Amino acid sequence: MKASELLSIVRGSALVGDDREFSRLQSDSRAVRPGDAFIALKGSLSDGHAFIEKAVEAGAGVVVCRSDSMPRAQGATLVTVPDTRAALEGILPALFPRALKPRLLGITGTSGKTTTTYILESILRQAGMNPGVIGTIDMRYGGLSIPANNTTPGPVELYEALDTMAKSRVDAVAMEVSSHSLDQDRIVGLSFACAVFTNLSQDHLDYHRDMDDYFLAKKKLFDEKHLAGRAVINADDPWGQKLISGVPGALSFGRKGRRDITVRSLRNLPGGMILTLTGPFGELTVRTHLMAEINAYNIMAAVGAAHALGTGTDAMIAGIEALEQVPGRLEPVRNSHGLTILVDYAHKPDALKNVLACARTLTRGRVISVFGCGGDRDRTKRPVMGAIASELSDLVIVTSDNPRSEEPSAIIGDILAGIADQSYVVVEPDREEAIRQGITAMKEGDCLIVAGKGHETYQIVGGRKTSFDDRECVRKCLREIFGS
Repeated sequence: MKASELLSIVRGSALVGDDREFSRLQSDSRAVRPGDAFIALKGSLSDGHAFIEKAVEAGAGVVVCRSDSMPRAQGATLVTVPDTRAALEGILPALFPRALKPRLLGITGTSGKTTTTYILESILRQAGMNPGVIGTIDMRYGGLSIPANNTTPGPVELYEALDTMAKSRVDAVAMEVSSHSLDQDRIVGLSFACAVFTNLSQDHLDYHRDMDDYFLAKKKLFDEKHLAGRAVINADDPWGQKLISGVPGALSFGRKGRRDITVRSLRNLPGGMILTLTGPFGELTVRTHLMAEINAYNIMAAVGAAHALGTGTDAMIAGIEALEQVPGRLEPVRNSHGLTILVDYAHKPDALKNVLACARTLTRGRVISVFGCGGDRDRTKRPVMGAIASELSDLVIVTSDNPRSEEPSAIIGDILAGIADQSYVVVEPDREEAIRQGITAMKEGDCLIVAGKGHETYQIVGGRKTSFDDRECVRKCLREIFGS
Protein backbone atom coordinates (compact mmCIF):
# COMPACT_ATOMS: atom_id res chain seq x y z
CA MET A 1 0.00 0.00 0.00
CA LYS A 2 1.13 3.56 -0.70
CA ALA A 3 1.11 6.20 2.00
CA SER A 4 -1.16 8.38 -0.15
CA GLU A 5 -3.86 5.69 -0.10
CA LEU A 6 -4.33 6.34 3.60
CA LEU A 7 -5.56 9.85 2.82
CA SER A 8 -8.80 8.51 1.32
CA ILE A 9 -9.28 6.18 4.30
CA VAL A 10 -8.73 8.56 7.23
CA ARG A 11 -10.65 11.82 7.33
CA GLY A 12 -8.50 14.84 8.16
CA SER A 13 -5.22 13.13 7.23
CA ALA A 14 -2.34 14.78 5.36
CA LEU A 15 0.84 13.61 3.66
CA VAL A 16 4.18 15.17 4.55
CA GLY A 17 7.06 14.09 2.31
CA ASP A 18 7.36 11.73 -0.64
CA ASP A 19 4.69 9.15 -1.34
CA ARG A 20 6.09 5.76 -0.31
CA GLU A 21 4.96 2.17 -0.30
CA PHE A 22 5.02 0.03 2.82
CA SER A 23 4.69 -3.71 3.26
CA ARG A 24 3.39 -4.01 6.84
CA LEU A 25 2.04 -1.80 9.58
CA GLN A 26 3.63 -2.00 13.03
CA SER A 27 2.61 -0.41 16.34
CA ASP A 28 5.69 -1.65 18.23
CA SER A 29 8.91 0.10 17.24
CA ARG A 30 10.88 -3.00 18.27
CA ALA A 31 9.11 -5.06 15.59
CA VAL A 32 9.78 -2.62 12.74
CA ARG A 33 11.72 -3.91 9.74
CA PRO A 34 12.88 -2.02 6.63
CA GLY A 35 9.90 -1.20 4.44
CA ASP A 36 7.35 -1.18 7.27
CA ALA A 37 5.08 1.64 8.33
CA PHE A 38 4.89 2.61 11.99
CA ILE A 39 1.74 3.94 13.67
CA ALA A 40 2.22 5.80 16.95
CA LEU A 41 -0.46 4.74 19.44
CA LYS A 42 -0.95 6.04 22.94
CA GLY A 43 -1.13 3.19 25.47
CA SER A 44 -1.78 3.01 29.20
CA LEU A 45 1.92 3.24 30.08
CA SER A 46 3.59 4.91 27.12
CA ASP A 47 2.94 6.89 23.96
CA GLY A 48 4.16 5.52 20.63
CA HIS A 49 5.03 9.04 19.52
CA ALA A 50 8.05 8.83 21.84
CA PHE A 51 9.39 5.90 19.80
CA ILE A 52 9.04 7.33 16.29
CA GLU A 53 12.76 8.01 15.94
CA LYS A 54 13.58 4.43 16.92
CA ALA A 55 11.06 3.12 14.40
CA VAL A 56 12.62 5.21 11.64
CA GLU A 57 16.10 4.06 12.65
CA ALA A 58 14.83 0.48 12.34
CA GLY A 59 13.70 1.11 8.76
CA ALA A 60 10.18 2.52 8.89
CA GLY A 61 9.71 4.55 5.72
CA VAL A 62 6.20 5.73 6.64
CA VAL A 63 5.04 7.05 10.01
CA VAL A 64 1.39 7.61 10.96
CA CYS A 65 1.17 10.12 13.79
CA ARG A 66 -1.10 12.76 15.29
CA SER A 67 -1.54 16.04 13.47
CA ASP A 68 -0.49 17.99 16.57
CA SER A 69 2.76 16.03 16.79
CA MET A 70 5.44 16.75 14.22
CA PRO A 71 8.26 14.45 15.28
CA ARG A 72 11.81 14.24 14.08
CA ALA A 73 11.54 11.59 11.43
CA GLN A 74 14.27 12.46 9.02
CA GLY A 75 14.04 10.37 5.88
CA ALA A 76 10.50 9.10 6.57
CA THR A 77 7.17 10.07 5.07
CA LEU A 78 4.59 11.28 7.61
CA VAL A 79 0.87 10.67 7.43
CA THR A 80 -0.68 12.96 10.02
CA VAL A 81 -4.14 12.15 11.41
CA PRO A 82 -6.33 13.72 14.13
CA ASP A 83 -6.26 10.53 16.26
CA THR A 84 -4.08 7.52 15.48
CA ARG A 85 -6.21 4.99 17.37
CA ALA A 86 -9.41 6.19 15.71
CA ALA A 87 -7.64 6.02 12.35
CA LEU A 88 -7.15 2.28 12.81
CA GLU A 89 -10.88 1.70 12.25
CA GLY A 90 -10.38 2.55 8.59
CA ILE A 91 -6.76 1.52 8.10
CA LEU A 92 -6.88 -2.02 9.49
CA PRO A 93 -9.78 -3.38 7.38
CA ALA A 94 -8.08 -1.89 4.31
CA LEU A 95 -4.78 -3.61 5.14
CA PHE A 96 -6.34 -6.88 6.28
CA PRO A 97 -9.54 -7.30 4.23
CA ARG A 98 -10.05 -10.95 5.22
CA ALA A 99 -9.93 -10.18 8.95
CA LEU A 100 -13.66 -9.42 9.07
CA LYS A 101 -14.72 -12.71 7.43
CA PRO A 102 -14.71 -15.15 10.40
CA ARG A 103 -17.64 -14.94 12.78
CA LEU A 104 -16.34 -13.63 16.10
CA LEU A 105 -17.44 -14.87 19.50
CA GLY A 106 -16.10 -12.66 22.28
CA ILE A 107 -15.84 -13.94 25.85
CA THR A 108 -15.19 -11.47 28.66
CA GLY A 109 -15.28 -11.69 32.46
CA THR A 110 -12.88 -12.13 35.35
CA SER A 111 -12.82 -15.95 35.37
CA GLY A 112 -13.83 -18.71 33.00
CA LYS A 113 -12.84 -17.08 29.70
CA THR A 114 -10.17 -19.61 28.76
CA THR A 115 -12.24 -22.69 29.65
CA THR A 116 -15.26 -21.31 27.78
CA THR A 117 -13.21 -20.82 24.60
CA TYR A 118 -11.91 -24.41 24.84
CA ILE A 119 -15.43 -25.81 25.21
CA LEU A 120 -16.74 -23.61 22.42
CA GLU A 121 -13.88 -24.58 20.11
CA SER A 122 -14.65 -28.27 20.67
CA ILE A 123 -18.39 -27.75 20.02
CA LEU A 124 -17.80 -25.80 16.81
CA ARG A 125 -15.39 -28.45 15.54
CA GLN A 126 -18.03 -31.13 16.15
CA ALA A 127 -20.50 -28.96 14.24
CA GLY A 128 -18.28 -29.22 11.16
CA MET A 129 -16.82 -25.74 11.43
CA ASN A 130 -13.14 -24.75 11.30
CA PRO A 131 -12.70 -22.77 14.54
CA GLY A 132 -9.84 -20.60 15.72
CA VAL A 133 -9.09 -19.36 19.24
CA ILE A 134 -7.36 -16.24 20.54
CA GLY A 135 -6.74 -16.24 24.28
CA THR A 136 -4.59 -16.28 27.39
CA ILE A 137 -2.77 -19.50 26.59
CA ASP A 138 -2.27 -19.26 22.85
CA MET A 139 -3.66 -18.54 19.41
CA ARG A 140 -4.86 -21.77 17.77
CA TYR A 141 -6.10 -22.68 14.33
CA GLY A 142 -5.57 -25.40 11.75
CA GLY A 143 -3.47 -27.52 14.10
CA LEU A 144 -1.13 -24.61 14.93
CA SER A 145 -0.55 -23.21 18.42
CA ILE A 146 1.22 -19.88 18.88
CA PRO A 147 1.94 -18.88 22.52
CA ALA A 148 0.19 -15.69 23.63
CA ASN A 149 1.90 -12.57 24.93
CA ASN A 150 -1.40 -10.94 25.93
CA THR A 151 -4.91 -12.32 26.41
CA THR A 152 -6.08 -10.04 23.61
CA PRO A 153 -3.40 -8.86 21.14
CA GLY A 154 -2.92 -5.23 20.13
CA PRO A 155 -5.17 -4.00 17.31
CA VAL A 156 -2.64 -4.39 14.48
CA GLU A 157 -1.57 -7.85 15.68
CA LEU A 158 -5.21 -8.85 16.18
CA TYR A 159 -6.27 -7.92 12.64
CA GLU A 160 -3.21 -9.62 11.21
CA ALA A 161 -4.03 -12.78 13.19
CA LEU A 162 -7.66 -12.78 12.03
CA ASP A 163 -6.54 -12.20 8.42
CA THR A 164 -4.11 -15.14 8.67
CA MET A 165 -6.83 -17.35 10.15
CA ALA A 166 -9.22 -16.42 7.36
CA LYS A 167 -6.58 -17.41 4.79
CA SER A 168 -6.57 -20.83 6.46
CA ARG A 169 -10.38 -20.97 6.05
CA VAL A 170 -11.18 -20.45 9.72
CA ASP A 171 -14.87 -19.55 9.79
CA ALA A 172 -15.39 -18.77 13.50
CA VAL A 173 -13.06 -17.41 16.17
CA ALA A 174 -13.62 -17.74 19.93
CA MET A 175 -11.75 -14.82 21.46
CA GLU A 176 -11.01 -13.91 25.06
CA VAL A 177 -11.58 -10.16 25.34
CA SER A 178 -9.79 -8.64 28.33
CA SER A 179 -10.79 -5.47 30.18
CA HIS A 180 -7.43 -3.92 29.22
CA SER A 181 -8.12 -4.53 25.53
CA LEU A 182 -11.60 -3.03 25.80
CA ASP A 183 -10.35 0.00 27.70
CA GLN A 184 -7.58 0.50 25.13
CA ASP A 185 -9.93 -0.15 22.18
CA ARG A 186 -7.83 -2.99 20.78
CA ILE A 187 -10.94 -4.48 19.14
CA VAL A 188 -11.54 -1.29 17.15
CA GLY A 189 -13.76 -1.90 14.11
CA LEU A 190 -14.63 -5.51 15.01
CA SER A 191 -18.19 -6.83 15.26
CA PHE A 192 -19.10 -9.93 17.25
CA ALA A 193 -21.72 -12.50 16.32
CA CYS A 194 -21.98 -13.28 20.03
CA ALA A 195 -20.65 -11.71 23.24
CA VAL A 196 -20.41 -13.70 26.48
CA PHE A 197 -20.13 -12.33 30.04
CA THR A 198 -18.91 -14.95 32.53
CA ASN A 199 -18.68 -12.99 35.81
CA LEU A 200 -16.93 -10.08 37.50
CA SER A 201 -14.89 -10.11 40.71
CA GLN A 202 -11.89 -8.26 42.13
CA ASP A 203 -8.94 -8.19 39.75
CA HIS A 204 -6.82 -5.67 37.85
CA LEU A 205 -7.45 -2.90 40.37
CA ASP A 206 -3.84 -1.89 39.81
CA TYR A 207 -5.09 -0.76 36.37
CA HIS A 208 -8.77 0.13 36.84
CA ARG A 209 -9.75 2.82 39.34
CA ASP A 210 -12.39 0.66 41.03
CA MET A 211 -14.88 -2.13 40.31
CA ASP A 212 -17.26 0.25 38.55
CA ASP A 213 -14.49 1.30 36.18
CA TYR A 214 -13.58 -2.38 35.64
CA PHE A 215 -17.23 -3.17 34.83
CA LEU A 216 -17.55 -0.26 32.39
CA ALA A 217 -14.55 -1.58 30.46
CA LYS A 218 -16.15 -5.06 30.20
CA LYS A 219 -19.47 -3.49 29.19
CA LYS A 220 -17.93 -2.04 26.01
CA LEU A 221 -18.03 -5.48 24.35
CA PHE A 222 -21.84 -5.27 24.51
CA ASP A 223 -22.09 -1.81 22.92
CA GLU A 224 -23.88 -1.55 19.57
CA LYS A 225 -20.64 -0.78 17.75
CA HIS A 226 -19.22 -4.20 18.70
CA LEU A 227 -22.18 -6.52 19.29
CA ALA A 228 -23.82 -7.41 15.99
CA GLY A 229 -25.53 -10.57 17.28
CA ARG A 230 -26.70 -11.91 20.62
CA ALA A 231 -25.35 -11.58 24.15
CA VAL A 232 -25.03 -14.50 26.60
CA ILE A 233 -24.80 -13.31 30.21
CA ASN A 234 -24.34 -14.96 33.61
CA ALA A 235 -27.41 -13.64 35.43
CA ASP A 236 -26.34 -15.21 38.74
CA ASP A 237 -23.52 -12.67 38.92
CA PRO A 238 -24.65 -9.28 40.30
CA TRP A 239 -22.63 -7.45 37.65
CA GLY A 240 -24.24 -9.71 35.04
CA GLN A 241 -27.66 -8.64 36.35
CA LYS A 242 -26.59 -5.02 35.95
CA LEU A 243 -25.37 -5.68 32.42
CA ILE A 244 -28.32 -7.73 31.19
CA SER A 245 -30.82 -4.98 31.92
CA GLY A 246 -29.25 -2.84 29.20
CA VAL A 247 -28.73 -5.52 26.51
CA PRO A 248 -31.94 -6.29 24.57
CA GLY A 249 -32.51 -9.94 23.66
CA ALA A 250 -29.69 -11.29 25.84
CA LEU A 251 -29.70 -14.97 26.79
CA SER A 252 -29.32 -15.42 30.54
CA PHE A 253 -27.68 -18.42 32.15
CA GLY A 254 -27.28 -19.56 35.74
CA ARG A 255 -28.63 -21.76 38.51
CA LYS A 256 -30.54 -19.19 40.59
CA GLY A 257 -34.08 -18.16 39.66
CA ARG A 258 -35.49 -18.21 36.15
CA ARG A 259 -32.75 -18.34 33.53
CA ASP A 260 -32.90 -18.99 29.79
CA ILE A 261 -30.20 -21.66 30.19
CA THR A 262 -29.89 -23.55 33.45
CA VAL A 263 -28.73 -26.81 35.03
CA ARG A 264 -31.58 -29.17 35.85
CA SER A 265 -29.29 -31.72 37.50
CA LEU A 266 -25.59 -32.13 38.27
CA ARG A 267 -23.82 -35.21 39.59
CA ASN A 268 -20.11 -35.17 40.41
CA LEU A 269 -18.14 -38.21 39.35
CA PRO A 270 -14.49 -39.20 39.77
CA GLY A 271 -12.75 -37.20 37.05
CA GLY A 272 -15.81 -35.33 35.82
CA MET A 273 -19.57 -34.90 36.13
CA ILE A 274 -22.89 -35.59 34.46
CA LEU A 275 -25.19 -32.63 33.98
CA THR A 276 -28.49 -31.97 32.30
CA LEU A 277 -29.06 -28.51 30.80
CA THR A 278 -32.31 -26.95 29.70
CA GLY A 279 -32.70 -23.92 27.44
CA PRO A 280 -34.15 -22.62 24.17
CA PHE A 281 -32.46 -25.60 22.49
CA GLY A 282 -34.51 -28.02 24.59
CA GLU A 283 -32.78 -30.39 26.98
CA LEU A 284 -29.41 -32.12 26.78
CA THR A 285 -27.56 -34.46 29.08
CA VAL A 286 -23.80 -34.67 28.87
CA ARG A 287 -20.96 -36.46 30.62
CA THR A 288 -17.92 -34.20 30.85
CA HIS A 289 -14.31 -34.63 31.98
CA LEU A 290 -14.50 -31.13 33.50
CA MET A 291 -15.17 -30.99 37.22
CA ALA A 292 -17.36 -29.05 39.63
CA GLU A 293 -20.01 -26.35 39.51
CA ILE A 294 -17.63 -23.67 38.27
CA ASN A 295 -17.30 -25.64 35.04
CA ALA A 296 -21.06 -26.07 34.83
CA TYR A 297 -21.19 -22.28 34.43
CA ASN A 298 -18.50 -22.37 31.74
CA ILE A 299 -20.42 -25.10 29.90
CA MET A 300 -23.63 -23.04 30.07
CA ALA A 301 -21.76 -20.03 28.66
CA ALA A 302 -20.33 -22.06 25.76
CA VAL A 303 -23.67 -23.76 25.01
CA GLY A 304 -25.36 -20.35 24.97
CA ALA A 305 -22.82 -18.99 22.48
CA ALA A 306 -23.08 -22.11 20.33
CA HIS A 307 -26.87 -21.81 20.32
CA ALA A 308 -26.64 -18.14 19.35
CA LEU A 309 -24.52 -19.24 16.41
CA GLY A 310 -27.14 -21.80 15.35
CA THR A 311 -25.34 -24.94 16.50
CA GLY A 312 -27.45 -28.04 17.23
CA THR A 313 -27.52 -30.06 20.46
CA ASP A 314 -25.78 -33.09 18.93
CA ALA A 315 -22.66 -30.98 18.30
CA MET A 316 -22.94 -29.43 21.77
CA ILE A 317 -22.98 -32.85 23.47
CA ALA A 318 -20.22 -34.29 21.28
CA GLY A 319 -18.04 -31.20 21.74
CA ILE A 320 -18.37 -31.11 25.52
CA GLU A 321 -17.71 -34.84 25.86
CA ALA A 322 -14.70 -34.71 23.50
CA LEU A 323 -12.87 -32.09 25.58
CA GLU A 324 -10.61 -33.91 28.01
CA GLN A 325 -8.83 -31.05 29.79
CA VAL A 326 -8.12 -27.33 29.74
CA PRO A 327 -4.44 -26.62 30.52
CA GLY A 328 -3.94 -25.37 34.07
CA ARG A 329 -7.65 -25.20 34.88
CA LEU A 330 -8.42 -27.73 37.63
CA GLU A 331 -5.91 -29.90 35.80
CA PRO A 332 -5.23 -33.16 37.63
CA VAL A 333 -1.64 -34.36 37.84
CA ARG A 334 -2.09 -38.08 37.23
CA ASN A 335 -0.01 -40.33 39.48
CA SER A 336 0.20 -43.93 40.62
CA HIS A 337 0.14 -43.04 44.32
CA GLY A 338 -3.59 -42.37 44.65
CA LEU A 339 -3.06 -38.67 45.36
CA THR A 340 -5.53 -36.02 44.19
CA ILE A 341 -3.40 -33.08 43.06
CA LEU A 342 -4.93 -30.29 40.97
CA VAL A 343 -3.13 -27.38 39.30
CA ASP A 344 -5.18 -24.26 38.66
CA TYR A 345 -4.61 -20.74 37.32
CA ALA A 346 -6.63 -19.17 40.17
CA HIS A 347 -4.79 -15.94 40.95
CA LYS A 348 -7.68 -13.74 42.07
CA PRO A 349 -9.97 -13.97 45.13
CA ASP A 350 -13.15 -15.32 43.57
CA ALA A 351 -11.27 -17.88 41.46
CA LEU A 352 -9.36 -19.16 44.49
CA LYS A 353 -12.61 -19.38 46.47
CA ASN A 354 -14.28 -21.42 43.71
CA VAL A 355 -11.33 -23.76 43.27
CA LEU A 356 -11.02 -24.51 47.00
CA ALA A 357 -14.78 -25.00 47.30
CA CYS A 358 -14.53 -27.43 44.40
CA ALA A 359 -11.68 -29.27 46.12
CA ARG A 360 -13.87 -29.75 49.18
CA THR A 361 -16.45 -31.61 47.07
CA LEU A 362 -13.78 -33.86 45.58
CA THR A 363 -12.22 -35.14 48.79
CA ARG A 364 -13.23 -36.95 51.94
CA GLY A 365 -10.03 -35.75 53.62
CA ARG A 366 -8.27 -32.43 54.01
CA VAL A 367 -7.83 -29.62 51.49
CA ILE A 368 -4.22 -28.43 51.28
CA SER A 369 -3.48 -25.28 49.28
CA VAL A 370 -0.23 -23.93 47.89
CA PHE A 371 -0.48 -20.41 46.50
CA GLY A 372 1.10 -16.97 46.25
CA CYS A 373 0.31 -13.62 44.62
CA GLY A 374 1.97 -11.89 41.70
CA GLY A 375 4.25 -8.91 42.18
CA ASP A 376 3.63 -5.50 40.55
CA ARG A 377 -0.09 -6.25 40.50
CA ASP A 378 -3.15 -5.34 42.59
CA ARG A 379 -1.91 -5.46 46.21
CA THR A 380 -5.39 -5.14 47.72
CA LYS A 381 -6.37 -8.67 46.73
CA ARG A 382 -3.49 -10.30 48.63
CA PRO A 383 -4.96 -10.25 52.19
CA VAL A 384 -8.35 -11.16 50.72
CA MET A 385 -6.84 -14.25 49.10
CA GLY A 386 -5.07 -15.08 52.35
CA ALA A 387 -8.38 -14.98 54.20
CA ILE A 388 -10.08 -17.16 51.58
CA ALA A 389 -7.29 -19.74 51.61
CA SER A 390 -7.33 -19.95 55.42
CA GLU A 391 -11.11 -20.29 55.57
CA LEU A 392 -11.38 -23.01 52.93
CA SER A 393 -8.14 -24.98 53.48
CA ASP A 394 -7.08 -27.28 56.30
CA LEU A 395 -3.43 -26.45 55.60
CA VAL A 396 -2.16 -23.38 53.74
CA ILE A 397 1.35 -23.13 52.30
CA VAL A 398 2.03 -19.54 51.26
CA THR A 399 4.74 -19.21 48.63
CA SER A 400 5.86 -17.12 45.66
CA ASP A 401 3.99 -16.76 42.37
CA ASN A 402 5.69 -14.35 39.96
CA PRO A 403 7.15 -11.78 42.38
CA ARG A 404 8.60 -9.74 39.51
CA SER A 405 10.30 -6.62 40.92
CA GLU A 406 8.86 -6.98 44.44
CA GLU A 407 10.46 -8.78 47.34
CA PRO A 408 8.74 -12.17 47.80
CA SER A 409 8.71 -11.65 51.58
CA ALA A 410 6.77 -8.38 51.19
CA ILE A 411 4.12 -10.07 49.04
CA ILE A 412 3.84 -12.93 51.53
CA GLY A 413 3.50 -10.38 54.34
CA ASP A 414 0.52 -8.82 52.53
CA ILE A 415 -1.11 -12.26 52.19
CA LEU A 416 -0.54 -13.14 55.86
CA ALA A 417 -2.16 -9.86 56.93
CA GLY A 418 -5.50 -11.37 55.90
CA ILE A 419 -5.09 -14.57 57.94
CA ALA A 420 -6.26 -14.25 61.54
CA ASP A 421 -5.30 -17.76 62.67
CA GLN A 422 -1.91 -18.72 61.26
CA SER A 423 -1.51 -21.92 63.30
CA TYR A 424 -2.12 -24.05 60.21
CA VAL A 425 -0.17 -21.81 57.80
CA VAL A 426 3.31 -22.62 56.50
CA VAL A 427 5.46 -19.98 54.78
CA GLU A 428 7.90 -21.21 52.14
CA PRO A 429 9.00 -18.59 49.55
CA ASP A 430 10.63 -21.21 47.31
CA ARG A 431 7.77 -22.48 45.15
CA GLU A 432 9.30 -25.88 44.40
CA GLU A 433 9.94 -26.53 48.08
CA ALA A 434 6.41 -25.35 48.92
CA ILE A 435 4.94 -27.85 46.45
CA ARG A 436 7.17 -30.59 47.87
CA GLN A 437 5.95 -29.78 51.39
CA GLY A 438 2.34 -29.87 50.21
CA ILE A 439 2.78 -33.35 48.72
CA THR A 440 4.70 -34.61 51.76
CA ALA A 441 1.88 -33.44 54.06
CA MET A 442 -0.78 -35.37 52.11
CA LYS A 443 -2.58 -38.32 53.66
CA GLU A 444 -5.02 -40.74 52.07
CA GLY A 445 -8.14 -38.90 50.90
CA ASP A 446 -6.56 -35.42 50.91
CA CYS A 447 -6.71 -33.00 47.96
CA LEU A 448 -3.81 -30.68 47.12
CA ILE A 449 -4.49 -27.49 45.15
CA VAL A 450 -1.49 -25.75 43.58
CA ALA A 451 -2.91 -22.37 42.55
CA GLY A 452 -1.84 -19.24 40.75
CA LYS A 453 0.21 -20.20 37.71
CA GLY A 454 -1.82 -22.90 35.98
CA HIS A 455 -0.64 -23.30 32.38
CA GLU A 456 2.37 -20.99 32.80
CA THR A 457 5.76 -22.52 32.15
CA TYR A 458 7.89 -19.80 33.71
CA GLN A 459 8.49 -17.82 36.88
CA ILE A 460 9.55 -14.16 36.99
CA VAL A 461 11.79 -13.20 39.91
CA GLY A 462 13.33 -9.74 39.71
CA GLY A 463 14.05 -9.13 36.05
CA ARG A 464 14.77 -12.79 35.37
CA LYS A 465 12.36 -15.20 33.69
CA THR A 466 13.16 -18.86 34.30
CA SER A 467 11.45 -22.12 33.36
CA PHE A 468 8.93 -23.29 35.92
CA ASP A 469 5.83 -25.42 35.38
CA ASP A 470 3.72 -26.36 38.42
CA ARG A 471 2.66 -29.62 36.76
CA GLU A 472 6.22 -30.67 35.99
CA CYS A 473 7.31 -29.59 39.46
CA VAL A 474 4.64 -31.83 41.02
CA ARG A 475 5.81 -34.78 38.92
CA LYS A 476 9.43 -34.14 39.88
CA CYS A 477 8.54 -33.97 43.59
CA LEU A 478 6.50 -37.17 43.35
CA ARG A 479 9.50 -38.98 41.84
CA GLU A 480 11.81 -37.68 44.55
CA ILE A 481 9.42 -38.46 47.42
CA PHE A 482 8.28 -41.90 46.25
CA GLY A 483 11.29 -42.90 44.20
CA SER A 484 9.27 -43.52 41.04
